[in-house]
Amino acid sequence: MLKKNKKDIIKNVLLLTFIFSLILFFTIWSFFIDYKNKSIEYSNVNYELSIEKFNNQIKEKVLLFDKNSIQFINQNIKKDKYIKEIKITQNRYLFNKDTLLFQTKSFNDSSWNLTNVTVDYKYGEIQKLAGNSFYEFIPSATFDKNEKVVIRYQLFKNEEIKNFLIFVDINLFDIYKDSTEKQKKESFIDSFAKIDPQDAIKKDLIIKNIVFANIEYKKNNTFIEQDIVSFLKKLLIYSTVICILMFLLVWLYQKYLKRKYLLKPLRYLDAVVLNMLNSKFTNINTNKFSKIKDYNKVLTNLSKLSSNIASLKNELNINKETLERNLLTDNLTGLPDKKMFDIDMKSMFVYSGEGYLFSLKIAKLDEIVKLNGSLNTDNFILSFTNIINNIISDYKEKNINFYRFYGSEFIIIAREINYEQALAFSNKIIDSLLVQITKSYKLPENIFHIGGTPFDAYGTTNSIMKSVEEAYNSAMLNNINCSVIIKESQIQKNVLALEDKVKSIISNSNFTIDFIFDTYSLENKLLMKELKPILKDNEGKVLPIGSFIAISEKLRLNEDFDKEVILKTINFIEANKIDYKLAINLSIKTISSISFIEFITTLSKQKADTLSHILFSITSYSASAYKVEFSEFVKLMNDLNIQILIKRFKTKEFPLEELASIKIDYIKMDRDLTQNVHNDLIKKHRVKNIVIFGELNDVKILAENVESDNDYRYLSKLDIYAINR
Repeated sequence: MLKKNKKDIIKNVLLLTFIFSLILFFTIWSFFIDYKNKSIEYSNVNYELSIEKFNNQIKEKVLLFDKNSIQFINQNIKKDKYIKEIKITQNRYLFNKDTLLFQTKSFNDSSWNLTNVTVDYKYGEIQKLAGNSFYEFIPSATFDKNEKVVIRYQLFKNEEIKNFLIFVDINLFDIYKDSTEKQKKESFIDSFAKIDPQDAIKKDLIIKNIVFANIEYKKNNTFIEQDIVSFLKKLLIYSTVICILMFLLVWLYQKYLKRKYLLKPLRYLDAVVLNMLNSKFTNINTNKFSKIKDYNKVLTNLSKLSSNIASLKNELNINKETLERNLLTDNLTGLPDKKMFDIDMKSMFVYSGEGYLFSLKIAKLDEIVKLNGSLNTDNFILSFTNIINNIISDYKEKNINFYRFYGSEFIIIAREINYEQALAFSNKIIDSLLVQITKSYKLPENIFHIGGTPFDAYGTTNSIMKSVEEAYNSAMLNNINCSVIIKESQIQKNVLALEDKVKSIISNSNFTIDFIFDTYSLENKLLMKELKPILKDNEGKVLPIGSFIAISEKLRLNEDFDKEVILKTINFIEANKIDYKLAINLSIKTISSISFIEFITTLSKQKADTLSHILFSITSYSASAYKVEFSEFVKLMNDLNIQILIKRFKTKEFPLEELASIKIDYIKMDRDLTQNVHNDLIKKHRVKNIVIFGELNDVKILAENVESDNDYRYLSKLDIYAINR
C-alpha cells in the first residue's frame, strides 16, 4: 500500500510537473516571439530614424562643402549600432551664396548680392542653374579630386563691390563604414534569433529637384540577434529554475495539499499569465497565496518577469522627448514667442511677481513695406529689435523679457520696477528708435507707441493684456510717438475694492457651488464632476475665480474659503445621494497649512462615507512648482484614503519619472495634449506614455474637453478611464 501511494505521488508529481512545463514552455515561447518581434520592430524604427537623421545632417553639410562636419558625421555613423554599412556617392557639385559665405572665413553678411562666380579652366567650369539660386561646379577631365578648387566671386551692395577668393575641398566622402565582422559558427540557440537580412536602403540627396548625391545603407542585425539570444538564455534559465522549484514543491507538499489550496492559486496564476500575454500588467495579489508559502519564489520570479516585460513594453512604445523640440522663439528676431510669454505669465502668477507689462507695436507696417520693400522691412524689424535689446541690456539689475507675438506686435515683461522706472524705460525706447532707426529707413510719421500697465497679481493674463492694450490705444490717440504708462495707484484702487468684496464673501460664506466638466466613462456612465464656486458681489457681478483666489491668499483667507467649499460640497452630497466623484480645486497655500490638514483629518473620521465621493484637485504647474509641499500633502491624504487628481497635466511641467514616487489617483491630461492627437505623432507618443504610466502605477487617466470626433475615437482605443467632451 505504501509502495502504491509512493508510486501515485511520483506519478502525480511527474504529471503535474509535465503539465506545468508545457504551460511554462508555451508562455515563455510566446514571450520570446513577442520580444523578438518587438526588438526587430524597435531596431527597424531606430534604423530608419538613424538614416533620416544622417541624411538630413549630410545634406546640409554637403551643400556647404563642410568637410570637417561631414567627417564628424561619418564618425557618428561608424558608432551607430543600427547601421552595418554605408556608401556615399556625390553625383553633382552644387553650391549657392550660403556655401561661398561659409567657406569665406573673413566675411559672412548674407545681405550682399552674389555675382561673377568663376573658376580656373584647369579645374573645370561653373554653371548657374536655371530657376533657382544654385550653381554647379563641373570638374574637368584632368581635375584631381584631392586638390582644392579655387573659386573667385564678387558680392555687391549699395554700389560697393567686394572680391573674394576661396579654396574649396570637394572630396567630401573619403570615409565609409564597412562590415568587417568575423563570421562565427552558429549554435542551435543562435538559430532562433536569426533575422532575415534586409535589402539596402538607398536615399537620394535632393535640392531643387536635383539629385546631387546618393547614400546606400545596410542594416546591422548582429547586436539585435545577440540581445535576443541573451534574452532566450535567460528565459531558459528562468524556466529551468521554475520547473525545478515546481517539482520540489509538488513532491514535498502534494500529500498535504487539499483541492481548494491547489486549484484556486493555479487559476489565479493562469489569469495573471493570460493578462501578461494580453499586455495587461497588474500587481499580484499575494493574499491568495497566504497559506501556500512555497509559492513565494514562483510569485517573485513571475512578478520580476511581469515587471521586466512591462518595462520593455514601455520602452518600445515611448518615443523619446528628443524626437521633439518645441521652438518657442520667433523665426526672424529670435525673440521668445507668445507660448513662452504665456509660460512666463503663469510663473508670475504662481510666484506673485511684481513689475510692469509693456505693449509695443509698429504702426503702419504696410506703409513701411511699400516704402522699403519686404527684405528691408525685415531688416527694419531686426533693427527695431536690436535697439530695444540694447536698452534692456542697460538694465542688467532688472529681470526684463522681450517677446514678439505677431508681425508688428511686441510685449515686454519688466519685473520689480515702479512707475517712474517704467516711464523712463519706455521713453528711452522711443527716443532711441527715433534717433537710430529713422536714419536708415523711410518711415511714415507717428509709428512708435508704448502702453504700460503694472502687473496685477490678482488679475488674469487676459485682464492684464486688456489693460495694457487700453494704455497703448491711449498713446496712439496722442498722434505723436509717445508712451502711456498706468500708475500702480490706479490698479491699487481696483484691488482694494476687490479685497473688500473677497472679505465679505468669505466671512459671510456668501457664495454657492455649481459643477462643470462632467466626465463620463466610455460606457457613458457619469464618473466625475468638477466643483465651481459661484462668486458674486453685492451688485450681482461674478468675480473671476483666479483673482478671487489670489486675493484670498494675500489676505490669508484662502484656507477659510477652501474649508467652506468643502463643507458646502459635503452638504450637497448628503442631500443628493450621488454615485460619482466631485473634484475640489485647492490652492498650494491651503494644502501647506497644518490647520487645514487637521480639519481634513477630523472630517475623515466624522464623514468618511461622504468624503469617499470627494477628491482634491491640484494643477500640474502648481504641483510641479511646489513639489515638496505637494508630495507631503499627497502622503497625508493617502493615509486618510482621500484621492488626489492632477489637472491640466503636461509632462513638460511635471515629468512622469518624478511623479512616479508620488501616489496620486487621477491624472487629467491638458487639452493641448489631446487636441488633434489623432493626427499628431508627437502627441500620440506623449499620451501613450501617460497611459502606460497609469497602467503601471494604478493611476486613472482622464482626457479633458475633447471636441473632435476623430480625437475621441483615437482616445477611446486607449486604456483611458474617462473622457470629458
